[in-house]
Amino acid sequence: MKRLFLLAPLTAVLALAGCATVPQDYAHTTPHFSLREFFNGPLLATGMFQNRSGKVVNRFTVRMLGHWQGNQGTLEEYFTYIANDGKVTHAERVWHLVDDGNHHFSGYAEGSAGDVKKAAGDAYGFALHWSYDVKQPVGKSFYNLHADDWMYMIEPNVVIDHTDVTWYGLHAGDITLEMHKLPDTAANRAAMAMPK
Repeated sequence: MKRLFLLAPLTAVLALAGCATVPQDYAHTTPHFSLREFFNGPLLATGMFQNRSGKVVNRFTVRMLGHWQGNQGTLEEYFTYIANDGKVTHAERVWHLVDDGNHHFSGYAEGSAGDVKKAAGDAYGFALHWSYDVKQPVGKSFYNLHADDWMYMIEPNVVIDHTDVTWYGLHAGDITLEMHKLPDTAANRAAMAMPK
């Protein structure tokens, strides 16, 4: 009987581990999420951050503009945050991405929206998953946060993004984002570019 009790927690852990979703689970699905195709040209996103209790702390929009040369890309992001008290703030981040052409990609980023030293992930079918550590500015302080980020292509020009944010292994909150790829016109590129 004692042996059964000792094995029970191990069995539960193995069962939970077996349920973890991996990008390859979506390999048979469409549309095909191509990092280079979707994050190329102008995009506009809207989203929100919820703290660990589920309360919406801020809402935001992101103007994005992607450029690619071969398998190397740059993604400019310009954030406009709206706090619940109505205060509006701005931040920017520039991603440097590499697509190795075999479902895997990596990158890093810098900017006032938070620096990322190393990000890596995979894309299969309509799903893209990556994770990274970000040095996130909050007021006059910085927090070292971990982001576990899943993107799902609902249709070729629309992606829903959910990010689980943790701080030293503790759940800190969730980011939900809806991204729209815009027609690649000179007017849209100018509108989505970061202010100079």
